[in-house]
Formats: sequence, structure tokens, C-alpha cells
Amino acid sequence: MNDMLLLINLDIPASRAMARKLRGEGYFCLIADCGRSLSEEITADTRGIVLCGGSEGVAAEIPGVDEILAAGLPVLAFGDAALGLCEHFGGTTVSLGQRERPVTLSSDRQERLLRDIAGAERFIPQPAAMNLPAGCRPVCWSPEGAVMGFARNDRAVYGFAFQVESNDPEGVHLLRNFARDICGCDAWWNDDAFIERAIGEIVETAEDGEGICAISGGVDSALCAALGARALGERMHCLFIDTGLLREGEADQIMNSLSRIAGLRVQRIDAQAEFLEALQGVTGAKEKEQIIYSRLRAHIRHEVSGRPEVRVILQGTNYSDTFSGGISLRTELTGARVRLLEPVRYLFKDEIRRVAQMLRLPEEVCKRQPFPSSGLALRITPVVTEAHLRELGTADRIVREEIEAAGLNKRLWQYYASLYEYPGDNGGTVIVLRAVQAMDRGAVAARLPSDMVERMTERILRDVPNVSRVLYDMTPSKTYRRIEWG
Repeated sequence: MNDMLLLINLDIPASRAMARKLRGEGYFCLIADCGRSLSEEITADTRGIVLCGGSEGVAAEIPGVDEILAAGLPVLAFGDAALGLCEHFGGTTVSLGQRERPVTLSSDRQERLLRDIAGAERFIPQPAAMNLPAGCRPVCWSPEGAVMGFARNDRAVYGFAFQVESNDPEGVHLLRNFARDICGCDAWWNDDAFIERAIGEIVETAEDGEGICAISGGVDSALCAALGARALGERMHCLFIDTGLLREGEADQIMNSLSRIAGLRVQRIDAQAEFLEALQGVTGAKEKEQIIYSRLRAHIRHEVSGRPEVRVILQGTNYSDTFSGGISLRTELTGARVRLLEPVRYLFKDEIRRVAQMLRLPEEVCKRQPFPSSGLALRITPVVTEAHLRELGTADRIVREEIEAAGLNKRLWQYYASLYEYPGDNGGTVIVLRAVQAMDRGAVAARLPSDMVERMTERILRDVPNVSRVLYDMTPSKTYRRIEWG
């Protein structure tokens, strides 16, 4: 069975959190943009729809709501999406007046959806209740009797004016009941199922031909390469294009790590001088990114043209990339002869790391922190020069050494240094330190020990002579992409 749930994205943090919880229970699901036609998203395997709303306490506008309901599938709405659904049916919503407070809810345990779920205290940032229209019945309410959840009388449509929280066993139980009891889904999704499907797709696409995968050193592309090697054996060709824009000593470390992956053969292409020359005189982050992407495409295009038996290109696009954009080889390098496959396209980063560990990829590959596709070029705001790369490489190494020596790397999402020009009369550069912890919604700056920050500063000022200032960035990031300045 390949049955699945479709999550309609009205709030991306809520959508991602819900997708992780459903997959953790073995139920496969995909996130669909609310602006796309439902006919483009629903397949024969779709068994139900979940509307993932925000928590503003205001009824959300649900694009295509009539099409969603007309699909005839069970529907479950959360948060502002539930308020919007209530109003769509002719009801009204009302603010409860108090912000950010816990609410103890009771529920109708006779409902199949709420079977074995007792009332629980829930944290609701912007509490709002629903006045139900005809044709709907209350299934969840506050101690004061305010309706916080409803069900349609004539069909399997449900709405709850709260979200499933981070540590929320009852919320997960509700999702499981919906998937299993209301939608009739089988809990078939697991790491073994993913590996089997991915390898099968690569074999089917390549047929008797060959495959190519460009490896950046990150876990996404390394996992794609490992899957390709399992599928195609010696017919899988892997490239590591050394742009010179990685962290100090990292190119050699990557090659050493990749050499320990069973069945993987990697060709290293030294392109440092080429990329440095292409970036001369460029300061804009987007322009740097475009130049780097263009040169990477050119190298892959050259390899594909020199191997007439290539039938498939593997690319390490993960699920988060599909929402934020990124380098794509689809239009330039594919056609009648060659197809692009993105084996990990529907996996979140934590799922990718788990599968990589299952396939026994080296630990330093599995746990490598996220790194921009344009490398250190994104973290150098002035022109990229050999001198700036050396300065930033040394500063970044110091940051990593101090954090890893203290064991803080185990709880940090990212930690690194960036380089900026000093605006004062004395010239020189500014090194900005950044360390963040991931949250459901973006990231927050880590509170590093003050003596550690002082030690980093002393070492950077001593070992990087051109540095005029060292700063620590405490700015929170509303999205993961905003963690970087570029």
C-alpha cells in the first residue's frame, strides 16, 4: 500500500511539524501549497486532507476550499484553518480575549476521531472559539463551554481551534486516529520503505545506462550518491567539484569521508582557480550565488556530455529546499536522453540523517551542519579573494574548535563565522560569530558561555591580523533561510 495524506500548507511551520509527526507514526504525507489546484496534488493514493493553519486566532482564508470539500475525502483542520472552515460553513468565530494562555479542554470520547483521548491542557497563543452553524456538532470545548472543536454531521470533516504542539502525545494520537480510523491509511512508511522505493526508482530510470551525482560534502547529496551506488554499482559516477569555497581543510576531509562509503567512487575536480576568477569584483550575494551555480552546472554538463551512456542525474534536493528554492539542473541538463531524479526530495533533514546513519555513512557526513550551496562566498560580504577566504577560514575553524571542544555542537543547529568590511577609518575586516538553535519556527541565537566568546575573540584577533572587530550576532531568524545574512 502507498496510501497517503495531503497536508494543505496554510502555515509552513505547522505543516512541517504535522508532517514529521504523521511520518513518525508510519503514515506517509506530503505538503501541498494552498495556492495550487487540488487536482495537481491529489493522486489515487490520497486518503485524506489535513488543513494546517496558523495560531493567530483569526479565521484563515482557505484558497480552493470548495474544491477541497468537493474531493469527497475526509478533512481535518487545525488552528486558524479550523476557524476559516467554520465560517465557510456559515458559523462565526470569536476571540476569547486572553492571549497566550493554557486552556484545559474536554472532548467527546464517543467520536471515532477522539477515541481514547482524554481532555488535556493545551497552550493556545491566541485563543478563539467557534459558534457552530447548522449541520455541525461540538466535539471539543473549554471549561467555560466555548467550542474548540467541531465535526460535520453529514461527512468526515473536523476542525480544532488549536495546533498539535511540539511535545503532544494526545495531538499525535488524534492525528493517528484520523489517518487510521477515519481515512483507512496503513502505517507503511519507514526508512526501509524509502530506501527500497528510492533504489527502485533509480534502477527504473537509468535502465541499462549510467548515473551521475555531484557531491557537495553534505548529507543530502552523499545519501543520493550512496543510494545510486546501491542501485547501479559501477555504473554510478560521483563528482566532487572543489570550488575552494569550503571551510578550512574541509575538501580533504570530505574526500576522506566519501572514500569510506561502500561502493562509492568519487572523482575530485579541482576548480578553485576557476571559481575565484569568476567571482572577481562581485559583492552581491545573489550574483555570487548565480555565478557559482552557473559554474557548477557547466561542470556537470561537461561530464554528462562526455558520458553518452548517462541516463540519470541524481540531485540532493531535500523537502525544505522545495519550499525555499535552490539550484536545479532540471531544465539545463535533462531531456530525451537524461532525466533528473531527486531521491530525497520528500525527506526532511532529520529523516535524511537517520537514513544516512542506517546505511552506515560516516558520522561526520551524517552530522555535518547545514552549509550554503555557495559556500563561504555567501559569508564574505565584500569581494571574495584568497586573503578573505584564508581569514574567514581561520576564524570559522576557531569557532568550530571552541564549540566542539565544549560539546555544544550536539545541541546547536548551526555555528560559524562571517566576514564583513570594517566601515571605520582604520580599515580591516569584521568577523561576526553566529550560533543558533533550531525551533519549530525559525531559529534563535544560542547563549554561548561568555568566557567561550571571549576566548574565540582573543584567538581570532591573534591569528587573523587584519581583523578590526569581532561581534556576536544575537538576532533571531523567523525562517531557516534567514539564518544567513546573504
